[in-house]
Amino acid sequence: MKSLLLLSTILLFHICNVENANILAVFPLVHKSHYVMYQKLLEGLLAKGHTIDVLGGIPPSQEKSVPGITYINLVDVPELDLPVFTIKELRDFTVHTNMNFMFREGAEPACKDVFNSNVVKNLRDSKKKYDLLLMEIFICDCFYGFAHTFKAPIVSVISSSDLPWGSYRIGNPDNPSYIPNYFNGLKPYESLKDRFWNTVTYLQTKLMHRWYIQAQTKIARDFFGEDMPDLNYIIGNTSVLLINSHFTINSARPTVPNFVEVGGLHIETPKSLDKELLDFIGKDKFIYFSFGSLANAALFEEDVMQAIMDAFSEVKYNVIWKANRSEIAGNIRIPPNVLMRPWLPQLSILCHPNNSLFLTHSGLLGTQEAVHCGVPMLCMPLFADQYQNCRNMINRKVAKSLKPEKINREELSNTIKELIQDPSYKENAKILSEQFKDRNMPPLETAIYWVEYAIRHKGAPQLKSPANSLNWYQYLLLDVIGILVLLCLISLICIYYMLRFLLRFLRKKKARISNKRE
Repeated sequence: MKSLLLLSTILLFHICNVENANILAVFPLVHKSHYVMYQKLLEGLLAKGHTIDVLGGIPPSQEKSVPGITYINLVDVPELDLPVFTIKELRDFTVHTNMNFMFREGAEPACKDVFNSNVVKNLRDSKKKYDLLLMEIFICDCFYGFAHTFKAPIVSVISSSDLPWGSYRIGNPDNPSYIPNYFNGLKPYESLKDRFWNTVTYLQTKLMHRWYIQAQTKIARDFFGEDMPDLNYIIGNTSVLLINSHFTINSARPTVPNFVEVGGLHIETPKSLDKELLDFIGKDKFIYFSFGSLANAALFEEDVMQAIMDAFSEVKYNVIWKANRSEIAGNIRIPPNVLMRPWLPQLSILCHPNNSLFLTHSGLLGTQEAVHCGVPMLCMPLFADQYQNCRNMINRKVAKSLKPEKINREELSNTIKELIQDPSYKENAKILSEQFKDRNMPPLETAIYWVEYAIRHKGAPQLKSPANSLNWYQYLLLDVIGILVLLCLISLICIYYMLRFLLRFLRKKKARISNKRE
């Protein structure tokens, strides 16, 4: 009996533990706001004993480097020369503009530049064995060619909610009749108008991505070799998809088992604030204002910026603003109740008990942190998924929105006062926070479990949906519908000819009876 118990314990240990796996994380084109999540995941995997090579990423400073994570620096890759847009220009982006900017001006040049790097060529030609590839899904699918080179299973990570080109690679349902598209803030489940435009956006993004991925396949084959399969085939072998979403914030949806929500993975325990911030906050309510790491104060028109400052002066609440004074025109009057810093401990500020409102561009990480801390939001989305994030918060009655390019003092002041003085927003934010944090396992532990699951089970083919092997017309049952339509047509034709024959027979019989009477 003891021997059996010992054997069971040993087997359970080997099943539940993956020791010293070699992982290649490929993040060659990543922005700081994306990498916050990835870095947290890498550190979690390192703590479990895995060895990690990171292609690209954002290497820490030398004094903060962590043994066990090796950064393959892209030192010989030039930075992309992308234009800087104003708030108004960003707000004017259409779905086509977004897609074209992301893929044509961002992804394709990035793929070519990175593949020209000697560092990347050395990695391709190395004989190192990897047990898993950790890949970002954003705009550069060309790097999935490394899965062909190293013959390793893939775990993909999305730092936002699901992209229009995310779910299909694992056969996850993505029905535009009720699942909002990444690029809009529509509610397709509530009106025909939203459902129509959501479907149009869905088809547009799917078709455009199919076009762009063919261009990336050609670029990747030039680097990895002509024997590399089509990228659609490679990404279709993704074992697990880790999504930075959660059903309490995003819409509830049906999912396959390898579509794993880990929203809030990056959130840690808040820390105490420094003396200057605490003295500034005092015992009164305050507002936190940040447009993240992508949009800075210089992007605002001067009249809009002054209107924001005038509104802050009018509401009388202290405002902590993540901004650099050098980015703001010298003639802008900044009231004394505004404290500016180029960097701030955002989570700790949001979770401070006196924080009453978050003015935000609706970036996902900041939105999740505000939800975690139970803080109402004033949303001013700029582009991409920010419209969806803002709409989700409005739907849950924890936020209101304004158009950042058209802000005026009176409208901003009145909206701030409403969000702070109406207790329902704070109450709803607390309820949403409780729902968001109520999980059977912390999101980081969930992500690590599924990464190790894919390693333990050699890619975990048992997770893969049969839908992933179907052609699009098979998935949509168009072939079955075609057969049913054909059978219906044949049946109608048969009925038509039977009735026609019957009518002719009856006419002839009637004619014979009439002739006999005559």
